[in-house]
Amino acid sequence: MAAAAGPRPEVPNPQWATPEHDQAQAAAGLGDCEDAPVRPLCKPRGICSRAYFLVLMVFVHLYLGNVLALLLFVHYSNGDEGSDPRPQRRAQGPSPAPTLGPLTRLEGIKVGHERKVQLVADRDHFIRTLSLKPLLFEIPGFLSDEECRLIIHLAQMKGLQRSQILPTEEYEEAMGTMQVSQLDLFRLLDQNRDGRLQLREVLAQTRLGNGRWMTPENIQEMYSAIKADPDGDGVLSPQEFSDMDLRDFHKYMRSHKAEASELVRNSHHTWLYQGEGAHHVMRAIRQRVLRLTRLSPEIVELSEPLQVVRYGEGGHYHAHVDSGPVYPETVCSHTKLVANESVPFETSCRQVPVTWGLPSTPRPSTTLTQAQSCPVGMPLGMGPGEHRVILISPLPQLGTCSIALLPYSYMTVLFYLNNVTGGGETVFPVADNRTYDEMSLIQDDVDLRDTRRHCDKGNLRVKPRQGTAVFWYNYLPDGQGWVGDVDDYSLHGGCLVTRGTKWIANNWINVDPSRARQALFQQEMARLAREGGTDSQPEWALDRAYRDARVEL
Repeated sequence: MAAAAGPRPEVPNPQWATPEHDQAQAAAGLGDCEDAPVRPLCKPRGICSRAYFLVLMVFVHLYLGNVLALLLFVHYSNGDEGSDPRPQRRAQGPSPAPTLGPLTRLEGIKVGHERKVQLVADRDHFIRTLSLKPLLFEIPGFLSDEECRLIIHLAQMKGLQRSQILPTEEYEEAMGTMQVSQLDLFRLLDQNRDGRLQLREVLAQTRLGNGRWMTPENIQEMYSAIKADPDGDGVLSPQEFSDMDLRDFHKYMRSHKAEASELVRNSHHTWLYQGEGAHHVMRAIRQRVLRLTRLSPEIVELSEPLQVVRYGEGGHYHAHVDSGPVYPETVCSHTKLVANESVPFETSCRQVPVTWGLPSTPRPSTTLTQAQSCPVGMPLGMGPGEHRVILISPLPQLGTCSIALLPYSYMTVLFYLNNVTGGGETVFPVADNRTYDEMSLIQDDVDLRDTRRHCDKGNLRVKPRQGTAVFWYNYLPDGQGWVGDVDDYSLHGGCLVTRGTKWIANNWINVDPSRARQALFQQEMARLAREGGTDSQPEWALDRAYRDARVEL
């Protein structure tokens, strides 16, 4: 063929062939799919026909129309936030639960390690590692002297109340409803399982009840008064414990009026609001804490108000932890309100005892609602051993006020507001110990948790210096960026103030151990704020009266 003998001649401007030309080609023996220069689309005539082109265009338009309709459906199902801040909800299934990122956690590196951070615009701060167990840091000059004095003045204007009050009838009532035999109770108290109830085993449990701080001498006096220990050796056998009438124990405790020095905590406190509308210094301190902890603004802003505490001469706070262990069957009541969960136990997540010791305060496992006129965010009071109850949200479905118990304290940030003349150190009895054993805290009549008598025997003591802040983590990480087990080494207390007055303030950063519940809680609080508009939370600012206060310092 000629096409095979030489190169194909170029056709400068190929055109569609006419029917007459097609007939001529057919007569010459050339088909439609021959290499003819006059037809650039070398395909069968049926595919290139006008009818095929029209059908193809119809299908393309239908496809594009379906895609656009699907996009519009998804857009209007989720609500157009740009045009309407409160779109009408469509009836649909539950939306997927929001997710939260990991909780940030500073590295200690080693004891004595220092790092420079900028928490305010005009100066640098230095964070110094004090211990690795717990992960504890110190920041000198976190607050200025003027800020410290202002906080004290605001607290005095607000008014302080006693930090601990003793329960009376409610404690005995709660103990009377316990469905446990005395033999079972003996087995619970007998931690080393040797069949003998020693003084230190009793001491480890007695403070969970009525808030008194019992010493070995107190226990022996009680044994003698109720004739529980006939041989006087300070050790109870199962038979001796079973013969003891628990009602005699309650009568003895009720007949002995507790002095302030015999309480778990001897101090006065108040709360200062730090949210929107608070005094500008209070807002600045909260923002500084936010930059220090590197946590999300939602977690920090939804945490407790600032607690300001005054320890007079003779004041103390025996060693304790700021939060309790995480149990899968226990939820924080504040986040349960929005999680719609049902569990066997509801707790404040801050080691709630059997009784609260406060009138009008709910017990565990009761419905956490009250229809009463109350400002959101107002602390209702104190239970034995620093257990707080806060009103957090005006949820309509729960009545006028929703009583919600506080969540786990992921972190504690403690501020020293003045220099103390004598005593008042913050002690960490077992900081950086190689091992931890609760029963080893009491040895040979020396109780390391007793901050009135044995503060000097603690591993680490931090001296109060005005403006200095210390902070630590109350929980170990769980390996997935969230709350793990409680850090037993975070045990700490306030040593006896021997001279002068001690002023401190606390910021507890609250996190639910369930990441999903925490996310739902934050989502619900954000929704309440959005739907309320500019007047959404007028009652949250308990200290708005002090917003523009000018205090001579």
